[in-house]
Amino acid sequence: MASSADKYTLVLFRSGSGVHRKVSLPVPLVKKALWLLVPGFCVLMLGAVVAITLYLVNLDNIKDYTRVARQKLELEKQLDFFSRRMDDLRAQLAGLQESSARVKVMANLAIVPDPGENRGIGGPDPLAAELTVSCLDAERKQQLARMHEALQSLELGASREERELERLSDHLKEQQTLLNFTPSVWPVKGWISSRYGYRVSPFTQHRELHKGIDIVNRAGTPVVATADGRVAFAGCRRGYGKMVIIDHGLGRVTKYGHLSKLIVSNGEEVVRGQKIGLLGSTGRSTGPHLHYEVVVNGHAVDPMAFLLD
Repeated sequence: MASSADKYTLVLFRSGSGVHRKVSLPVPLVKKALWLLVPGFCVLMLGAVVAITLYLVNLDNIKDYTRVARQKLELEKQLDFFSRRMDDLRAQLAGLQESSARVKVMANLAIVPDPGENRGIGGPDPLAAELTVSCLDAERKQQLARMHEALQSLELGASREERELERLSDHLKEQQTLLNFTPSVWPVKGWISSRYGYRVSPFTQHRELHKGIDIVNRAGTPVVATADGRVAFAGCRRGYGKMVIIDHGLGRVTKYGHLSKLIVSNGEEVVRGQKIGLLGSTGRSTGPHLHYEVVVNGHAVDPMAFLLD
């Protein structure tokens, strides 16, 4: 057994007052305490060393995780942005389709529904299948799926509009061609002395059909083609004097009689407004004027129905 003198004594002084206290600790107790504290301190130090080592070893992984987290956040922002842009593009495409429909109505073109317009879309996208989305949550995956579906819809809509625009372009070209080859302008400026229809002939005094209109002006006034076409005849013809006949295709022909001079020749291609001769009084005529006829499918019609200006 240890004696009562086998102790450690700690003396504690309070500064300034001289008061002190003594704490006596038995030696066995101190030894036991050291046996408990030293291993605990060693374990603590060892744990700290292990923790620091693991941190240093995994520092790159921690940096990679931080970078991946930032990339994921950026990806989510990009998904939100492109989702909104697709909504905008879808609205713009709808607006274009509406405008296209209005143009078709104005062009008198029937709006024929595309057979695939109401066809369902879906199925795997070969390019989208290569994308890795396992790192995204369920909400983002659904958002991405909606984006792919919207993209397919936009692609189909753009393809459909492209076909419709080609169809509209072809139609407008046909209409433009038809307009170019349709007599629609005055062949010469002046005043009408005799209209289309039955009248008493100034030469025979009998009632007969006047197949055109007579436009009076000074001799030598330029006469122009009223539409694009090909000169089918340029020369003299009984009753008409010097005349030009232009074939405009589609069964439409125009005739210009009593000219004083011919400027075009047989087979020549002419365009609307091109000078073809000069006004005169050749043939069976009572004075300077142009006899102008419009023939459709072999029958003379009233030229006034074709004059737009």
